[in-house]
Amino acid sequence: MGRPRKSPEARRLEGNPGKRPIPETSIVAGGSVVAPDHLSDDAKACIEIIKRSLPPKTYAACDAFLLAAYASAWAEHKRCVEEVNKPEFKHVEAGSQGQPVLNPWLKHMNEQARLLLSIGARLFLDPVARAALKLADEKPASKFDGLIGQSSSSDLSRH
Repeated sequence: MGRPRKSPEARRLEGNPGKRPIPETSIVAGGSVVAPDHLSDDAKACIEIIKRSLPPKTYAACDAFLLAAYASAWAEHKRCVEEVNKPEFKHVEAGSQGQPVLNPWLKHMNEQARLLLSIGARLFLDPVARAALKLADEKPASKFDGLIGQSSSSDLSRH
């Protein structure tokens, strides 16, 4: 699948050593993410944690649907884990003809985990994607920072 593409703003900030053309962004999403009412309390809490954990303006209103899908998968995964952790839980059950069958809760838990991985990468929720995430508001530090101004005057007074 590969890493998600960097935004044109991030590419401009990092420089363009390959001199490849950087496309202009014609559509800029706006608005803020609001958790849909139909989500469980666990899923709504998941969305709130994600919104607070990443820099402002990372998500727009149109991302609410993908965040809702991620949060729903997380809430369902949590429910499966709670079920599996019960003392009476059996990992292997008897099937309809007496054969050993893996408990369906385990299969469902693993499906939700795979869903979390695939959606999470698109939402910058894994370390690799977050490392590539740089916002246009952030300006790279200049090598001349601190030479003029308050910090430089305190440095000069020491000499």
